Amino acid sequence: MKKITLLFIFISVFAFSSKAQVYCGNFCVIGINNIDTIGVNTLDVTIYNGDSHQVNYPTIVVTNALGDTVANIEDYFYLFAHMPGDTLTQTIPTSLDSIPAGFTGTVYLTDRIYSSTCAFSYPMTCTTLGIDELATNSAMSIYPNPATTTINISLSELKNNQAHFTMYDATGKRVKSFSSFAAENSIDRDDLPSGIYFITVLIGDKQLTKKIVLE
Repeated sequence: MKKITLLFIFISVFAFSSKAQVYCGNFCVIGINNIDTIGVNTLDVTIYNGDSHQVNYPTIVVTNALGDTVANIEDYFYLFAHMPGDTLTQTIPTSLDSIPAGFTGTVYLTDRIYSSTCAFSYPMTCTTLGIDELATNSAMSIYPNPATTTINISLSELKNNQAHFTMYDATGKRVKSFSSFAAENSIDRDDLPSGIYFITVLIGDKQLTKKIVLE
């Protein structure tokens, strides 16, 4: 019994000491957007994981060009791993009332299990990862936001290609998905409870995620 216990401890230590290496060059910060809230200023930070490894319970910190922290969730982490091929959007508190024109800075993405951090200069392009930013804010609009019964999605860069839509709740669970060749689309709320959701659109190798609030 003692040998079995020692073997288990050895395997556990080995498993955690031989972690998979996350390659920061395979990630890309797609966008930073202000979110309209009442009483609390927040930013939506969207990061694409083009790596072959996941990021565990990721946290995000944003600094400006002077190195001052403008958005920080060190005491909060996303409940699910940032999986390979996923686009993660985190809403984090910020000291900014609005994003200044031409905002530049650094985005830090941390794996909370292994305490490893990647630093990304912002803004950055994602073409080297093969997801060529669908990413200007005007490429995809969602309205009304907040919504009550129907969510409308408008795509300005569809160009007769098929778009694949996926809607996730705040825990990362997929709640709706469909595909369409139309530039104007709608999602019925049905029985979804009030809360924060994320809608991801994938067109070829282009991907973008935006947040929607259901009242």
